[in-house]
Order: sequence, then C-alpha cells, then structure tokens
Amino acid sequence: MSVRVCCVQMAPKVGDVKANVNKMTAFVDEIMRKEAVDMIIFPELATSGYECGDAFIDLAEYAETSVSIQSMCKVAKQYSVHIVFGFPERQSEERKGLFNSCVYVNPDGHACGTYQKVHLFNLEREYFSHGKQFPIFNTPFGKMGILICWDTAFPEAARMYSLQGADFLVIRSNWEKPYEDDWDLAVSARALDNCIPIAAANRVGKDKSLAFFGHSRIIGPTGKVLRSLDQDTEGYITAELDLNESKRLRREYYTFFNDRKPELYTGLTN
Repeated sequence: MSVRVCCVQMAPKVGDVKANVNKMTAFVDEIMRKEAVDMIIFPELATSGYECGDAFIDLAEYAETSVSIQSMCKVAKQYSVHIVFGFPERQSEERKGLFNSCVYVNPDGHACGTYQKVHLFNLEREYFSHGKQFPIFNTPFGKMGILICWDTAFPEAARMYSLQGADFLVIRSNWEKPYEDDWDLAVSARALDNCIPIAAANRVGKDKSLAFFGHSRIIGPTGKVLRSLDQDTEGYITAELDLNESKRLRREYYTFFNDRKPELYTGLTN
C-alpha cells in the first residue's frame, strides 16, 4: 500500500480566516490540476495564523459548525482528495475550552475527527488547553497519526502512535526561525526512531514578531529526506510513501519494536 502526499508551505494572514481558506482552496485547485495526489497537508493554525493573541477567542470554531471546515470539506469532495489542516478549535465557551487542533477531511467531504495539540509551546499555554490523546485516524491507505509542531520534539508522542500501529505520521507546524536545524533533525529522528514515514508541512512568512522558515519535508522510514522545500517561500512538495517498506525494514535491521524493554522504562511516566 502506498499514499502520495503533498505538503503545502504557506504564509497564513493573521486573523483572516476567509483569506486563509481562500488561499488553501487555491492551493488545492493548483495541486490537483498539476499532480495526482491522495492527501494534501497544510500547516498548523493554517486558517488563523499563529500570533493572534486574545483574538483566538473569537477565531476559534466548534468543529461541528466550523465554516472553515465546511469549506474545506466541499473542496475535498470536489477534488476527491484527503485534506489535513490546522485551526483553533473551541469545545466550550470557557477560556480553557480552546485547543490548537488539526482536522482530517476525507474525499467524501466528511470531517473524520480532530487531534488537539498535546505539547503546547511558550505563549500557546495562555490561550489553549493541551490535548490528552493521540488518536489514530483510519484512512484507505493505513493508520495515520498526527503531530503538531512542538509535539515533534518529544519522542514519546511519535512512539505512542507507532505502538498503536500507525503506518505513517503527518506533522503540521509553525516552527520559527532561527531553529531550522532543530526542525530538520527532529522530523528525521522521529521517522528513524519508529521506522515510519513522515509528511511534515511547516509554514513561512511573518506574523507579529515571529518569522517562519518553511523546510517542509517528506521523510522515509529510515529518516532519509525524500523531498524538501528549504526555501523561505510558499509552495508545495509531493512524494509517494511506500507504507509496506516500514514493515519490511522492521523485520530486517530496524527491529526496534522487537528489542524494546518497556518494563525498564517506567521512569518515563514519572
């Protein structure tokens, strides 16, 4: 089984959901006219931008009634493509009911669920609550796990998905300058840690004080970069992920899961 993925590297406009959804729609239109892809991945908080501050209170949407999700559901159905993108999610009217989330939309135009960022970074904790689960998303290609930006810095997060049988991981990020090397290393390391392919979309552009560098990349299960967009510009990359390769490699040299000693790792939960 294989899946052809596309990582979009875009610069969202802070606080302008309509403009950002229009840009995402334009990207999908261009990609599907030029490429044969199964899944398109947009960055973290693609609909809102990152440095929104208190405006997140008004920008956050309930997943069930989200205008941006409904719009992208129509686009996914129109082009018969899977779409993954980030948005600020509201689950209650309380301040603690906001989450930095990601939604997976299938080609039938259905939102199949959200992942809420577990590891919040810096000022995100002032506006968002942290997620508490690492849900697996079932796709026609295999089981998909989703990480958001700072989650990637924690080996345990990717390992949680692998232990649940994930076949590939999707990462969406707003990783900022000047930490390009950290991002490049972390994404490849998570692939190698788990012998699992990864599609990672990072944004570009500048919000209020932070600038973002892109470096979107598609990684094979040994950590090798298959495709990357290292320029600080908008664009996209595509590659085909062979989801059977991980299974073969794990039987040969990369026997991490056979050789683990979980009974000795109890200190990790303290």
